[in-house]
Amino acid sequence: MTRSPRLLAAALLAAALGAAGPAVAQDRPSEEELFGPAPPPAQPAAPSAPAPAGEQAPPGPPAPSDAREAEMFGSSGSPNAVPPPPERIVERARAQENPLVIGGQLYLRALATAQQGVPASQWFFSSPNLLDVYLDARPNDRVRGFALERVSYDPTLVADTSTLGQPVIPVPGVSATPRQNPRGVLDQLWVNFDLGRRVFVTAGKQHVKWGVGKFWNPTDYLHPVKRDPLAVFDPRAGATMVKVHVPWEKRGWNLYGVALLEDVAGQPQAVDRVGRVASGGRAEVVFGLAELGVDALVQDGRRPRFGADVSAGVWDLDLYAEAALRTGVDGSRWVAGPSSAADVFGYVRRDPEGFVPQVTVGGTWSWKYSDEDAATFGAEYFYNDAGYDGPAVYPFLLAGAPLVDVTDPAAPKVSQRAPGAFTPYYLGRHYAGAYASLPSPGSWNDHTFTLSVLGNLSDRSFIARLDHAVLALTYLRVESFVAGHLGRRGGEFRFAFDLPPGAAQALGVAPDPRLGKAPVIDLGVALRVSL
Repeated sequence: MTRSPRLLAAALLAAALGAAGPAVAQDRPSEEELFGPAPPPAQPAAPSAPAPAGEQAPPGPPAPSDAREAEMFGSSGSPNAVPPPPERIVERARAQENPLVIGGQLYLRALATAQQGVPASQWFFSSPNLLDVYLDARPNDRVRGFALERVSYDPTLVADTSTLGQPVIPVPGVSATPRQNPRGVLDQLWVNFDLGRRVFVTAGKQHVKWGVGKFWNPTDYLHPVKRDPLAVFDPRAGATMVKVHVPWEKRGWNLYGVALLEDVAGQPQAVDRVGRVASGGRAEVVFGLAELGVDALVQDGRRPRFGADVSAGVWDLDLYAEAALRTGVDGSRWVAGPSSAADVFGYVRRDPEGFVPQVTVGGTWSWKYSDEDAATFGAEYFYNDAGYDGPAVYPFLLAGAPLVDVTDPAAPKVSQRAPGAFTPYYLGRHYAGAYASLPSPGSWNDHTFTLSVLGNLSDRSFIARLDHAVLALTYLRVESFVAGHLGRRGGEFRFAFDLPPGAAQALGVAPDPRLGKAPVIDLGVALRVSL
């Protein structure tokens, strides 16, 4: 079937905006917000001691807090996150008197990408709007049930359920299976309870994050989809699992065990037998001013995953590092080879052997420039042994690297391709990032500014983004951003390419001259109301 230029343009727009990291994701309650504050552990005495890494502390009696509301309405895991409206904190406190709370969020957005040499009338444009609705039941302080449904709608796309969501060029955030417009997704559905107030169990579709990285988080094994490090909100849906949490309050240590009922690689392989259920665990221990975390996850048919992370306070700095140690990768590695009728791009499969490490190292520093104001600065480096040294392979990956070796005469046709081959922010071998956050500066108590810069050092491309958010009319938050693309044309953050001869016909797409135009500026504006 021949795809229309509009569908291809929509796919490429998602690719460009995904690489730019705009606020195209959505927020949803995290474990800390949902399960409440932790029992008081033995914390290091120094003020520069690090916050607990990875998992959050065990559930306890519900109590409102800025941190919990920030997780629900601003995904505090991102440097671009903005604080919640203070009125919502008060409302949430009052709502605890009701065993059943209904809430959510309405989020309207408009995004555009300007390309070099492309008139403004031809800029890529989208309007990915979101509606979150959740039910939060707390019959008592030991039992809790939670469900969150997300509805997305983009009026710029054609509501054609026969082709929408099936782009020949798979891109992050665009499913390879049919999807409707509007489209509903179940984000969370779980029950939480305790055993003797010593063991805490959460069963169902939920969010669990491992690791301490801010931009790059390679040990986040319980989310098969990589997080967009610049997005204001985390768009990924939860994973279905049974999690058991055993805290050691005297030492401030935490032990976790998980049984994951989904494929750890996020690929369409059913977990329809007991042997396919993934199992793993994590331990977090405190030593003086440092906290160490170690974790592992194994599943039949997948390579084992191991990870370790550490965070510590040194003078006025909060330093952290995490390392993912795996024997190979679930996907394939590709090297340049001769082109053929089966594959016009001309790449052959060369999978890595032995350990394939991914390491993140970073730190943050807060500067209190007045009695009531502070600015936060952070920097991070990421080494990705599974990445590539240059951008030549990117068009091949974006088109969807074959699921099997195309040199095999019995291999499927070229249209059967892997949707996860192109993974932004994990394409190169060397990355670096930095950010500066300025919340409520001076008398501007309703404003938040964040400047972020990311660079793919392997292909020498960069992106710089400035985010601004302001609370208006008490409940309405107005968000905006501008991002500039710099560096090498064809690199990850200035992505552009020319299809090789015969590629358009082989892929079943109509040529679009915008494919070869590098992005210059991304613009975005959003209106957000908490329900």
